[in-house]
Parts: sequence; C-alpha cells; structure tokens
Amino acid sequence: MKIKNKKDALVIGGLLAGTVTVLGGIINCLHSYDFKHCSLIWVGLLILGSALYAMRRPETEVLPDERVTRINEKAGYVAFWLVSILITLLFWSDRTWSIGIELVDMYYAAMSVGIISWSVLRWYYNKKGALSDEIQKR
Repeated sequence: MKIKNKKDALVIGGLLAGTVTVLGGIINCLHSYDFKHCSLIWVGLLILGSALYAMRRPETEVLPDERVTRINEKAGYVAFWLVSILITLLFWSDRTWSIGIELVDMYYAAMSVGIISWSVLRWYYNKKGALSDEIQKR
C-alpha cells in the first residue's frame, strides 16, 4: 500500500498505534490485573476509533486551511500568556502570603485555564473572523 498523502499516513499510523496498544494492554492485563495495564486496552480502542473516524473523513477536512491555522496560532499565543500570568500570580501570591499552594494544584490550575482559554479564544476568533467577513461583503 502506497502512502499518497498526509491523511493516509495519519490513518496508517493511528491503526498501527491502536493495534499495538490494544495488544500490549491485553498481554499486560493477562499477567497482572492492575488498572493501569488494563486501561491500555481502552486507550488503544480510542486510538483505533479516532483513526477509523479520520479514515472516513474527506481529505479537505483533515488539513486545516490558512484561516484556521492563523486562528489556532493566535488563540495559542494569547492562551500561553494567560497561563504564564496565572502561574506568576499564583507563585508570587504563595510567596507573599504563604497560602500553601502545592505544585500539583498550580499544575492543574494552569492546565485547566490553558485548555479552557484556548477553546474559548478559538471560538471567539472564529466568530470574529466570520463577522468581519460578512461586514466586508456588504
């Protein structure tokens, strides 16, 4: 089978990774009934499902266009600075007032703020771009 484009590489890589992960999970689960070993089966099934979903999508949906790439870059840039400001504020407030913030709490707060702000900013910039396109058409 010849790999013709990036979509084929994504599907083949996903199918291989999912199959290897499921087989590794089955082998590890047979030797020990630990949750982390048996959870590999579920992770492998999720990878296989996402690869099968990507296989069914048309080529035009897999590769983002220039506008989507620019929106993701802009949202990521602003989300990075929001997370940096959050970590700085948490660090200095803990140093100043001895609140007792654990490193794990700071990690979860930064991850939550980063994911939520990136998603909201992507939505905002997408709607902002759509509105400005409508205004330019008039």
